[in-house]
Amino acid sequence: MARSILCGVLAAAVAVGLTAARAADVGPEIDLSTFGREAADPASVWDDLPLQNVGRRFGTAPRRVYLSGMIGPSFAQVNSPAESALLSEDTLFAAGGAIGIAFERRNGRLRLETEGMGRGTYDAEFLATPAPGDTTILTNNWSVMENVWRDYMLTDRFGIYGGGGIGAGGYILGEQLAGDTLYASPAANFAWQFGGGLLWELSDRLTFDVGYRYFHINTISQTGVEPNQFSSSELMFTLRLYEPFRNWRR
Repeated sequence: MARSILCGVLAAAVAVGLTAARAADVGPEIDLSTFGREAADPASVWDDLPLQNVGRRFGTAPRRVYLSGMIGPSFAQVNSPAESALLSEDTLFAAGGAIGIAFERRNGRLRLETEGMGRGTYDAEFLATPAPGDTTILTNNWSVMENVWRDYMLTDRFGIYGGGGIGAGGYILGEQLAGDTLYASPAANFAWQFGGGLLWELSDRLTFDVGYRYFHINTISQTGVEPNQFSSSELMFTLRLYEPFRNWRR
């Protein structure tokens, strides 16, 4: 009996020794208590990617739709290239609107827009009057322009802009001669404008600007009417709303 117990103890000791030797041959122990919790690299995986600036201040999208409303005085002139005496000047009320898309740039925006404008009735005596009381009258004065504007931000909220556009403009010309007013048929021609101004970002969606524009409609020629053309220097006060349909998408 004692001999059997001694043999069992010797066999167990040999088994433990063999197990330890095999473990030493495999390599160092693996600490399973840290499984799945390896130390993280302190550097972010995004550190080596270049950042794209899509807005100066508010983190806006790279492009946004906007609506503009504008009003202001139009210091207008009508003249005839064929007859210098047919020159007159008047101050009109002008109002209009535009829809466009703005592309964010590092120092401002590039804006492309379609603009419609209407102007009040023009009624002014000739500066070199052929006869007392003779006047030029324009009604239905309109224009549709495709504009390109570039905004440059000087601070987070204040900036300047400049640009221009081309399109078409027209009116109905009337002349009051010796007390009688005669109107020609509606007519239109190529139009162009350029200008610039100051802008103030009231919020990430609302911008106010004050700008000057020179607007010109090329010479209009009609049968029985002296060639005539309209031009004006305009002071425009504009309120622009970005993403006007944002709430409609919900």
